[in-house]
Amino acid sequence: MKKQQISAVILCGGLSQRMQGADKGLQLLRQKPLVMHVKARLQGQVQQILINANRNQQHYAKCGLPVFMDELDGFLGPLSGMLSGLKHSVSEWVLFVPCDAPFLPSDLAARLQSAVRQQPAELAYVSDGEREHPTFALMNKSLIPALETYLLEGGRKVRDFMHRQCYSVVDFSDQPQAFANFNYLSQLDELNRRQAPTSIPMLGISGYSGSGKTTLLEKLLPHLQRKGLRVAVIKHTHHDVSTDKPGKDSWRMTQAGATQVAVACDQRWALMTETQTTQSAVSLTYLAQQLDSHLSDLVLVEGFKQEALPKILLHRQAMAKPLPEIDQWVVALATDYAVQAQHSAVCLDLNGMEEIAGFIYRWWLTMQDKEGQ
Repeated sequence: MKKQQISAVILCGGLSQRMQGADKGLQLLRQKPLVMHVKARLQGQVQQILINANRNQQHYAKCGLPVFMDELDGFLGPLSGMLSGLKHSVSEWVLFVPCDAPFLPSDLAARLQSAVRQQPAELAYVSDGEREHPTFALMNKSLIPALETYLLEGGRKVRDFMHRQCYSVVDFSDQPQAFANFNYLSQLDELNRRQAPTSIPMLGISGYSGSGKTTLLEKLLPHLQRKGLRVAVIKHTHHDVSTDKPGKDSWRMTQAGATQVAVACDQRWALMTETQTTQSAVSLTYLAQQLDSHLSDLVLVEGFKQEALPKILLHRQAMAKPLPEIDQWVVALATDYAVQAQHSAVCLDLNGMEEIAGFIYRWWLTMQDKEGQ
């Protein structure tokens, strides 16, 4: 069984009674719905992600994922969503997770998958060492008849149903914090106050001129977008830059002496700022502060090679210059030739976009885990 043979269902179908009926998956953590945090954690683990929601389907559809309701009426609990999820899945195996677990493990699917292979079992679910979490479960479609019968006979308890099957409980005591969830609005409010978004993780793309930094970024962005990341880019250039057109109204305002000109239309807006001749070059820190942490999850920085930030260093064999020194900030080395790992830097294929995107995504998850601690 490969990861391509697993689908995932985010369970958003409950009544959220402890949240006064608020639709839990749509509540905001760091200005992003909980369901979007869960989606980001699942990206790269499974082939397909679906959402089970019995309310506000039009809002969940904005996540860009298929949305389906329980087939059985009456808000019958997680098992009803699991039954419908098994029926809607294109895969034989389905991973189920609740919508209020924004820190779930990046290896959740792989470890549950390993457990059902070893036993073998029809399902596997999580224990964090102290508590069991049966709504974090990998289930086989062969369970559909038994689950349907259990529900129609009045059964509602997730663990009770699972213990009637051939099951495995998987130990995640190495990362119990990954299963922290939110049952009350006050819990979300507290975390949002404690961890208000002030900055976005930044990762540099560095290398000599001609090493292909811009080309790499252009090819990487679609891969990262498919993994659910909203990416901003900051680029340094030694040339004079003009985003305006001579003769346009905004250009005329600048020529007349405006220090900043903002232009807006229905599709986008831009702010053009003139650097005063008496000022030093604008800093990366200042530029990063201009970005909206509600709109982007990650900033990729091209250039600014002297800045103290984590970076991927690029080098091509055909270049006349030797490989630059690998300092403490280089987290990965991307080349088009074989090279031995230096320090703790990971070696990547410069032409392997999915490999590089996967590394960046895992690095971003690590940053998120540190922020959530």
